[in-house]
Amino acid sequence: MALKFATVPETVARPDERGRITLGRELTNGVSRYDVFVNNETGEVLLRPYKEIPANEAWLYNNETAKNLVAKGLASAKAGKFSKRKFEKSNWIDEVEDEE
Repeated sequence: MALKFATVPETVARPDERGRITLGRELTNGVSRYDVFVNNETGEVLLRPYKEIPANEAWLYNNETAKNLVAKGLASAKAGKFSKRKFEKSNWIDEVEDEE
């Protein structure tokens, strides 16, 4: 797999007095960590971003059937296919409200 990078820098970053470089909100939005790769010959640095998920949601990524159903639902929503069902307050809502 060939890596594709912009031929022009996105921005210029200068290290502060402690050697830190700030990436900014655009590059860090939702990112929980980066793996850092350094080419020792050229000094180039590659940051591979990761977004972690809560443990209680990890089951979805391990369940192909559920993952496919979610993908199908998102595709339907993107295509504008929505249920025309009119939702009304039902008994189960009364039960939930009673528990609060």
